[in-house]
Amino acid sequence: MSNYNNYTLKFDPEFTNLIQPLEDREHKSLERKISSHAYSEPIYTWNGLIVDGVEAYQICHKRGVKFRIKRMYFLSREDAISWICTQQLKREDLTEANRKYVIGKKYDAVKAITARISSENSTTGKGGHTYRIEKKIPCRHISATQIASECNTSPASVYKYNEYSRALDNICEKTPQMVERIRSGKLRISHANIIELSRLPHYELKKLYDYMIEKGIEHLSYPDMKRELQWRKVVAPTQKEKIAEPKPVIKQMPKFDPDAELSSLSLTIPSWCSSIERVMNVTDFQRSSKEGKKRLKIQLSNLMTVIDKITKILEEA
Repeated sequence: MSNYNNYTLKFDPEFTNLIQPLEDREHKSLERKISSHAYSEPIYTWNGLIVDGVEAYQICHKRGVKFRIKRMYFLSREDAISWICTQQLKREDLTEANRKYVIGKKYDAVKAITARISSENSTTGKGGHTYRIEKKIPCRHISATQIASECNTSPASVYKYNEYSRALDNICEKTPQMVERIRSGKLRISHANIIELSRLPHYELKKLYDYMIEKGIEHLSYPDMKRELQWRKVVAPTQKEKIAEPKPVIKQMPKFDPDAELSSLSLTIPSWCSSIERVMNVTDFQRSSKEGKKRLKIQLSNLMTVIDKITKILEEA
């Protein structure tokens, strides 16, 4: 470990994206500690890139305060990402959205590491990580099981969080401000609705975000969002209509869409199917408890009853 004054380190967007920023109060507390030389934690680096201590480095570098560097040794970016995710999951202030996001990103990294080790026919990784490789067991299953054990959750949840993290990355490419609010906990949207939102085009997401900011909305269901889009008649920026001369006509209300609720349900059902298929693919039913299987059978029976009812209504309509 070395001491430096104005030694310049680099940031990697993929790494810093995994690190939850400090709240204003915590950031000011960190500034006071550094200014009074009461901060002793090192800045962790890998190949000159910061992997932990981003905000502490920024403050030290700005104020010209000496800081310590601890160099980490990883075989690959995936090893570095896995380590960063592990460090983030230790934080008590980690938001629930970030916890799910980080677990999902850790799964991608560990799966790549496991595949690499498997191809090398090795059972031990470097950098303090040990991975158990068994023949005929898919790398994704090994990775999900390992992360589930570390995070006190289930492999099925790990797969679900990976889907969640990919959806957030998709939304971030279109409307990064929305993802920032979701991951900070300021905007609450369910997992299924996040998946559906990730499928919307850029202009619809932008309109939704502007609407939520305008109304100060912190929690909004997807059906409500979809209905808002339909009533506001959102159109793509390229589809500009010619502005006609104003006419003295009576103000009209937005056209009612009789298919709004049906469309919302149609968009939600695929996520149910995806969840059921995921359970069938990753669950060892032989090891599942009788009570767990009983609960699922009851709910599936209830679901089939409702499906039969709505199917009958559709046929008779």
